[in-house]
Amino acid sequence: MRAGDAEFDAAVEATIGLLREVARQSRTEEDALVTYRQLSDQLAEQGLHVPYYQGPMPHILEEASLREHSSGRGMISALVVRQGKNGQPSQPSSGFYRLARRTPFQRRGGNQEIWHTELRQLRAENTRPQNLPGERSVTLESLGAWMVKCNPDKWDLTSFLASGEEVITSWSVVPNYRARMMADGQRVLFWVTGRDGTYPEPGLWGIGTVLGPIWQQEVAGTDPGLWLDQEQRWRTQHFAPVDIRLFERPIPRRALKDDPRLAGMEVFRQPQMGNPLFVSNEEFSVIDALVPPQPQNITVSSSGAGFGNPVTNGLVEAAAVDAVRAHYEALGWQVQDDSKRCYGWDITCTSPSGTVDRVEVKGVSGSAPRILLTRNELRSAREDQGWRLAVVTKALVAPELQFFDAETAVLAAEPMVFQVDLRQSPPA
Repeated sequence: MRAGDAEFDAAVEATIGLLREVARQSRTEEDALVTYRQLSDQLAEQGLHVPYYQGPMPHILEEASLREHSSGRGMISALVVRQGKNGQPSQPSSGFYRLARRTPFQRRGGNQEIWHTELRQLRAENTRPQNLPGERSVTLESLGAWMVKCNPDKWDLTSFLASGEEVITSWSVVPNYRARMMADGQRVLFWVTGRDGTYPEPGLWGIGTVLGPIWQQEVAGTDPGLWLDQEQRWRTQHFAPVDIRLFERPIPRRALKDDPRLAGMEVFRQPQMGNPLFVSNEEFSVIDALVPPQPQNITVSSSGAGFGNPVTNGLVEAAAVDAVRAHYEALGWQVQDDSKRCYGWDITCTSPSGTVDRVEVKGVSGSAPRILLTRNELRSAREDQGWRLAVVTKALVAPELQFFDAETAVLAAEPMVFQVDLRQSPPA
């Protein structure tokens, strides 16, 4: 992709459209920000490959600002920023400030003054009057359904489908006013993002029902599930309980976008928005007519973007312990449950010859043996003779048992969370 060719021009126009919509929908300056990676992902959904870390991205943003400037508008590239340490949008790169001071922009002042002036202008010129005909607000009266998105690069939908799973029981949401509106009985759609021509095919993959209000769950001690992006996993703590039935075949994104009745859906207008997205009554009526009848019974499964609800976590752990117990008992060993004793392991296994294995059991619903150890479990691995780690992957569908000795577990362990006790420390 080079400046002047058709693909570059398409990327510039798509960038302008995406960023204008972000500014239009924003309620605060912070809401109006998009990271380079988020912009790259949204361009990819339109079939445009623009890496966020190299290549034509800076040139696309410069050209987008030049085109907007020629129309008397602000520097649209001010909305695109680096990703902060917490994964949230931070501030523009140094290249934005250099561009702002060059001809034809010739902005004056300090970096922060330039940036915030542009943000205010962009939000002002892209904000529509509140009562324009056709303008939608998110109310329960106008709500046809919620929509939650899945990025297969971050959550392993491919493995989930390959395992034969058909039901999603929880999904991650952003804890905003929309998420707080989610309630038992509301309809919800399951949308898969990605590039055209990839698998799973981008589009609508499922439909179901919200089962109650969102809940918050800490990461520590929970099943990693099918997360591929561990940084995103650690940032995700809010979930909606749902019963979503997946289709045998999706309704392709292109087919829905080509329908003029659906072309204005929020997932097309503002694809970078976090879960949940809004689907109007009129849009849902169109979609509902395309969907085959779905069963109404509720099924508990191993699914969910995150760590599942407490019921699912309990099922995963119980299935893992059963698998390990069956393994040892088949060898003629005696098995004793010590999980309530806080020894640093779950079961004590004794062979007919007197050998003792102190086994810490970890179950995961996904296929990757990524687990969390508590400080007490890690201490036991270092100090207690006979300590072993048993990891049961795909615990609820096709359990696979793997054993690791204490040395391997200790060497593979990385600190992820630190407790900071400031009760005796004066504030700065």
